[in-house]
Amino acid sequence: MGADAEAALRVSGMQGEAPPGADLPRTGRMSLGPVPQRFDLARTVMSHGWCQLAPTAFDEPRRVLHRTLALPDAGPLTVSVRERAGRLDASWGRVKGTCDDRVAVKAQLRRMLALDDDLTELYDHCATVPTLAWVPESGLGRMLRSPDVFEDLAKTLATTNCSWALTRLMSRRLVDSLGAEGPAGERAFPTPAAVAKAGEAHFVGVVRAGYRARAFVELAVAYPSLGTERWWDPAYDDADVLRDIRALRGFGLYAAEGMLGLLGRPRGLAIDSWVRAKLPGLLGRDAMTDAEITAHFAPLGRWAGAGLWLELTRDWFDL
Repeated sequence: MGADAEAALRVSGMQGEAPPGADLPRTGRMSLGPVPQRFDLARTVMSHGWCQLAPTAFDEPRRVLHRTLALPDAGPLTVSVRERAGRLDASWGRVKGTCDDRVAVKAQLRRMLALDDDLTELYDHCATVPTLAWVPESGLGRMLRSPDVFEDLAKTLATTNCSWALTRLMSRRLVDSLGAEGPAGERAFPTPAAVAKAGEAHFVGVVRAGYRARAFVELAVAYPSLGTERWWDPAYDDADVLRDIRALRGFGLYAAEGMLGLLGRPRGLAIDSWVRAKLPGLLGRDAMTDAEITAHFAPLGRWAGAGLWLELTRDWFDL
């Protein structure tokens, strides 16, 4: 993610731009079902920069997540999520929503908030490392996702070799130019079909994706045959998922390992300049070599990358 994205997240207030429809009178409401012990909405939403990318936004002062979802009957609809007394409630304006819409709202938001992820193994490992012993009680460890894998892949692609400001602009242009539009002016994230139809010229001239233009289109064309459902299967090895992602144009090791984290899988350390600059101070050191960083997190085994991320972002939260 990098230092510029961290700086953006540290600015209190609205994270991202509230999508149209977020301020409509509430017409439909529902519970998202059970939440894990110690779950915290704000800590999950603010786990990384996805909360700032259209069509998602987080009203940090009010602790409300806004997201425009693509629903089977209502079409694009902005849904808001609040945490109350250990439960999560979703609400929206304009329509009450059909049974199919409500099923889709629940499924998409539970996926976004990683509510069904089992973090037992991660927490057990963190409890054995003195500098991470705080993690199991913190409610941290879940990363905000998109409602589907295609959007996570596309947004990861938009983070490669560019500033966070440009990532936000590309996401905004993607949604505004290709996302299906609802009656209140809300727009969902574009489908693979819409991206493929738009073609490379659109990504050069409108999205201004630069060298990534071809990668966006190739991803959209290939997506229906990628078999991403198996990426959620614990029996499908982490290394195989990493191989599948790295086979896509534009996905080097850093981007592919980031995607593993969004899939709830262990990811690599991904040591970059931000890590090298920030981590030593957090651990009371003047400097650390990459080998020393790797050795520090080695006791976490396959969860080393998650432990590194938790260490780096602890100071984002009031712990």
